[in-house]
Amino acid sequence: MVRAAKNQGPDRPSLADRFRQASDPSLADLLETFHFDPDKAEIFLNGQRMVLTDNAGLAIMRRELISALGYDRARGVMSRIGYSIGSGDAALALELRKDGTLFEGFTVGPQLHSLKGSVKVVPKVFEADRKTGYFYSEYEWHNSAECHAHLKEIGIGPHPGGWQQVGYASGYSSAFFGRPIIFRELSCVAMGHKHCFLVGKPAEDWDDPDGELRWFRAEGYPDRPASRRKPAAVAVGAPDRDDGPLGARPMVGASPGFNVTLHLVDKVARSEAPVLFLGESGVGKEVFARELHRRSRRADRDLVAVNCAAIPDTLIEAELFGVEKGAYTGADASRAGRFERADGGSLFLDEIGTLSLAAQGKLLRVLQEGEYERVGGTRSIRCDVRLIAATNAKMRADVEAGRFRADLFYRLNTFPIWIPPLRDRRADIPLLANFFLRKFTARHHKRDISFDDRVIRLFHDYHWPGNIREMENTIERGVILASDGEMIGVHHLMMSGDALQPEDGMSHDPLADFIIETAKRPQRPPIGAALLESGLSHDEVVDHMVRSALDQCGGNQVEAGRLIGMSRNQIAYRVKKLGLR
Repeated sequence: MVRAAKNQGPDRPSLADRFRQASDPSLADLLETFHFDPDKAEIFLNGQRMVLTDNAGLAIMRRELISALGYDRARGVMSRIGYSIGSGDAALALELRKDGTLFEGFTVGPQLHSLKGSVKVVPKVFEADRKTGYFYSEYEWHNSAECHAHLKEIGIGPHPGGWQQVGYASGYSSAFFGRPIIFRELSCVAMGHKHCFLVGKPAEDWDDPDGELRWFRAEGYPDRPASRRKPAAVAVGAPDRDDGPLGARPMVGASPGFNVTLHLVDKVARSEAPVLFLGESGVGKEVFARELHRRSRRADRDLVAVNCAAIPDTLIEAELFGVEKGAYTGADASRAGRFERADGGSLFLDEIGTLSLAAQGKLLRVLQEGEYERVGGTRSIRCDVRLIAATNAKMRADVEAGRFRADLFYRLNTFPIWIPPLRDRRADIPLLANFFLRKFTARHHKRDISFDDRVIRLFHDYHWPGNIREMENTIERGVILASDGEMIGVHHLMMSGDALQPEDGMSHDPLADFIIETAKRPQRPPIGAALLESGLSHDEVVDHMVRSALDQCGGNQVEAGRLIGMSRNQIAYRVKKLGLR
């Protein structure tokens, strides 16, 4: 448990002193990665391109956003921008001070905030415990650029002005600790106070968590129509589970990709147009499909879900359109299909690309005419169904290859929605990880389980080829293997040696491969101590870095510069100085 507060004993440094002590070496490290090349109009900090901007321009942009979107939506946009930037900086913090204390590691975020010219951060209280998930902190902000810009353009008002900065603090903390942490600005110069003051703690510890979380959600959430009853879900080829892997789970996310997708869902939900969800396997297409239904005018009727890939070709038409008695051997009675069961509601066809050409023809008729016939029947049946489809296939390639009807594709493609993979939604990782951790600790009757630092770094660095479904299964595995009161470590995410090393000598688990390769890397001593022991001067250290970067990049000076945070001119100078070809 890390506890640090303003009032320390006479022989102990204050929290502000500890903050400054942690800042001195790391800010120097960060400044080493700062490069300004006016000839190419490039500014880089830690490998990321930066732009010097007039703070008055940011104030004008805020005023225009409020005029165009209204106060709440403008604040939400700025908060989400800050959240995404903060979650990205957390990955740097976890790596930069992985051998330091929890306080030293967390301090990187406020230091970066100061280094970028946003605000001077003064810590007052910092209490955190990875094992229990406890977190509480208090900070003062002095000379906040955003709050002063808000004050200049909007004037003193009843609400704080550090929208993007609070979003940054929330996104950074959530990603750093692997759980939703929300900061709230309680005092602000934009409210007439001398300086700004904010408090951070887990989302569920606030009296009104939704009041803070709403700034990080997509704008359409307040417009969701109220449903008088829970929509029913019928999944074909899978057991009925209210808490299924991707079905009835609530919407979890705060990344730009998540919010853009949810915004599109909100735009099309009140229409009757068919919707086609596209994306890799495991990204949550069914989750978004159910959210689309909840926001539609049909929310009070059933949503029937069909996994087309789980039903044999010979039965798919009967499942979709129903069967008349005597249509084939074993058809002892007439049976309604999924379209009839979804009448008045929505029908979700997952993996629609696996439908047979015959079934595709009947589906096209339903979309065009609003009617169909049962298998073995002669009577046309009218239906009122909103069709939602999903696939991870490349539909245009299937059309060109003759595996999917072009006319049906163009009808389904009225409103396509691409769901980004999890690797492009890094800001969602801590929220999803915390959601699954709480879900599976409750399901498997475990208590006081959390993630250790290495697992949080692993989640940030891993490519997640299986997307959210892979994360869910991985966390459930860790919860099952961990004991009550234990932190989930990397070893909990791997199964037996037989599972990791099958007979062909190759692992079929991408996460296991990643963990094994990471474990094989040599554990190095702190780099600062190693450099001091080497006796090398500053210039000699840089020369060795340049040589290694050029070797790794095949002599490409631009790529070598990007690798170590130097400009091409700086690399060229070293090449000339060292007499390299």
